[in-house]
Amino acid sequence: MPKSEKKNAVRQKAAAAENGAERRDWRKRDYTLTDCMRFGLIANILFVVFIVICLIYYYSLARKGTYVILFETVAYTTEMLGFALFILSVVWTNKLVRARGVMKVLLPVYIGIEVLLMLLEFELLPDIVPFTLYNGLSLGLIIVHVLFSAGVSLSLLQMEPDNKRVQIIVAITCGIILSGMMTAAAHYRVYASILVNAFAYIFFFAAMYLLLQREEVRVDCHGDRAEETSFTSTMFADSPLLQEKPEKRRRTLGQIAKDAARQISSEEQTVLTDEDESFEYEFNVLEDDTDDDDLDDFGGDAE
Repeated sequence: MPKSEKKNAVRQKAAAAENGAERRDWRKRDYTLTDCMRFGLIANILFVVFIVICLIYYYSLARKGTYVILFETVAYTTEMLGFALFILSVVWTNKLVRARGVMKVLLPVYIGIEVLLMLLEFELLPDIVPFTLYNGLSLGLIIVHVLFSAGVSLSLLQMEPDNKRVQIIVAITCGIILSGMMTAAAHYRVYASILVNAFAYIFFFAAMYLLLQREEVRVDCHGDRAEETSFTSTMFADSPLLQEKPEKRRRTLGQIAKDAARQISSEEQTVLTDEDESFEYEFNVLEDDTDDDDLDDFGGDAE
């Protein structure tokens, strides 16, 4: 077998081994960060639906002693589905993104606390001593819950900390969550602040979903291939060189206009400061031109 074929065979085996290892490590990743944002959005919408159903049910029918199994089944199925999607969204996000340890810890803790509070609010936990002391109207509990939720939302800034759009989205999300303190002033239970959190995360996940779809946010994830630099060969040119092919980048109209203005001003400055071309620039003629045609008319020569 020729040496060139042996080299090609070795390279193919190495590439196949690398691709196989990547597939084994990531198991043919069938989900993306966009999917995580979409599931998080759906989960928080389901939380809102669940709380609205419960408010209608417990403040209307249940107060009169009328219990409808269909209402309770729909409500708690919606809640469980919402938490399942939220957990799936967080697990996938933690698997996908690199680093961001604070965010990866706070998100699961936040979900666990929300589950515990919802179970306590609707008295779905057994009568254990710590849980019997629970008071959903406690001002301190609501303030601590709101502040913790705001801290979790701030950790989401790690997604893309230098992106202004992400900064604005996280700031708005945090502002909505902090407004949940008004529920404590209005003497609502803690589930009212949970409802505010759901609206805040609906905004966050919807905004991030749109940015990811438009590729305006780039979060470095495991398994992403590094951007490869392409080269063009000039092997058959007069002077063979290996030249780097510049990457084409989209430019805005403002950048194009600035570049054009800069180019025009540089050309104009070159002409004005060049002594040899100043005459040509002002009178649109060459300085060393002679009236050879006029001299020929008189039969003379230019000296």
